Amino acid sequence: MDPNDYFKTALPTVGGANVQDASTDVASPTPPPVIGLTGQELEVYEYICGSLRQAGVEHLTAGMPLAVIVRTFIDWIAASKECAEKGRSQTSKTGWSTPTPWADDEKRLKMELGQWLPKACLTIPALARVRKDTGKLGGQDDLFGDLVNHATSSPARGSQH
Repeated sequence: MDPNDYFKTALPTVGGANVQDASTDVASPTPPPVIGLTGQELEVYEYICGSLRQAGVEHLTAGMPLAVIVRTFIDWIAASKECAEKGRSQTSKTGWSTPTPWADDEKRLKMELGQWLPKACLTIPALARVRKDTGKLGGQDDLFGDLVNHATSSPARGSQH
């Protein structure tokens, strides 16, 4: 293996450093206290954390990004419902058709989720990439391992090589 392979991979934010066997206990963070998630938002938060735990993805330091994802997801659901009820476009008296404000919100929020979810290892391709990238490289790198191994396996000082 080329030693430079360690530097060629950029991993997603959540779980990038550690993907464990699903049987290993993975801890989840509590949501940030200031954000004040509602009951519905807490359900989604726990669902996401449960999915990450089940997949063996370390996410203990991801409380804030997960809270943002939860809020964005709940807002997107609300905008989607409003689009279903009221429509996605409106027509003026002159016949000019424009998107409704809630349709613009739905589109924007969906794009934001598309950016946040892979970074939090919450898509199938992101999880597959992390698992692939952290295969043999998943453990902590020991910068001096070769040097220490060489020193401990070298013959005693003064002996012939």
